[in-house]
Amino acid sequence: MHTRKATDQDIAAIASFYETLQAATKKLYAPHSMDMAAIARHIADPVYLVLISEEAGSLIGYQVFLKGAFPWERERYQGYGISLTSSDVSYAPVLSDSRQGQGLGKALLHQALPYLADEGIHRMILWGGVQCSNIRAVNFYLSNGFRIKGFFDWEGANYDMINTIHASRNRPASL
Repeated sequence: MHTRKATDQDIAAIASFYETLQAATKKLYAPHSMDMAAIARHIADPVYLVLISEEAGSLIGYQVFLKGAFPWERERYQGYGISLTSSDVSYAPVLSDSRQGQGLGKALLHQALPYLADEGIHRMILWGGVQCSNIRAVNFYLSNGFRIKGFFDWEGANYDMINTIHASRNRPASL
């Protein structure tokens, strides 16, 4: 598997990939819709980092990082006593339905770390949190160093989670 920064030439492939996801999977990734216009905006805007992961020439996943956080997320984290800064990112990973549960999520996260280090990133929060009912995702994040900081309700129960990246090791604390 190879991970790299997405380019304008990847827009159609990412949009097509997103459309192949099962409806249940898309619901778990909400609110991270990835139509062609959104993908193009994310790739063009330096506040975003979009990484794609390919295997044998096929897209198997992507990760979107937003430098900082949306105001409503900053406000929630302030309530937990955490001030989000420009060295934090909001993290939204997506893995193909057929490749979930095979340990590739950890590999995608690990391959993203040099890109984050290049940007001076020290912490990650989950973009839009993670649905409490998505036990597999909650366990994935916990096993990869994320910690639950709080709970909020938006179209159901969600956890806010955060992970600190240790610059000396250039990877999350638990990897």
